Amino acid sequence: MDSIEQLKNDVISASRILSQQKLVEGFGHVSARIPNSDRFIITPRISLALVQESELLTMNSDGQVVEGRQAAPIEAALHAAIMKAKPAVNAITRIHARVANIFSVTDRKLEPVHSHGSFFAGGVPVYAKPDLIVTAALGAEVTQILSDKPAALLRGNGQVTVGRTIPEAVMMAIYLEEAAQILFGALQIGTPIPLTMVESKQRQVEALTPADMERAWNYFKIAAKKAN
Repeated sequence: MDSIEQLKNDVISASRILSQQKLVEGFGHVSARIPNSDRFIITPRISLALVQESELLTMNSDGQVVEGRQAAPIEAALHAAIMKAKPAVNAITRIHARVANIFSVTDRKLEPVHSHGSFFAGGVPVYAKPDLIVTAALGAEVTQILSDKPAALLRGNGQVTVGRTIPEAVMMAIYLEEAAQILFGALQIGTPIPLTMVESKQRQVEALTPADMERAWNYFKIAAKKAN
């Protein structure tokens, strides 16, 4: 399997995982950078539970489709903006996690209180406009809000997560919703105790080593296949 074929295979795996985890239902998209190019693979305007490898699109960093016949997702500009501005980012998920969304429409910061949440040290930034990210200008605004964080909340409109690899972007999506669920639960029974920046840094080292990343990716891939 060549590198482009493997990339497409992993994009489909990511799509199925996000669907099986209920982080997307009908809407959402995934993209992955093609190494050593200004292009990326992206899911089209098709549910992530249904999209097929043959339907994937190739786009450039200006948000133009250069390969594929399906319609591009309406927020393709978001992926293009992040890919252009952040060369260290190689994969992006655009999800609609329900509990994390609650924190985008309140003044309560989504901050980590457990080990898997440690990647969101200091709190998850929120893009304050409720707009769909349909232009390069809006994409640039979200990119600025995202900064060097692994995730951002889009006010009332889901989330975006990024990673150096497809598995990392997917795990950030899963951990983001887990962090939101645990913090939301803690708020029901008492005052949450957030991880400090030092505690978060220590937990990050332990929470997702390369071996554990592979372990988690393989588990979620098999779980998604069994669910289908």
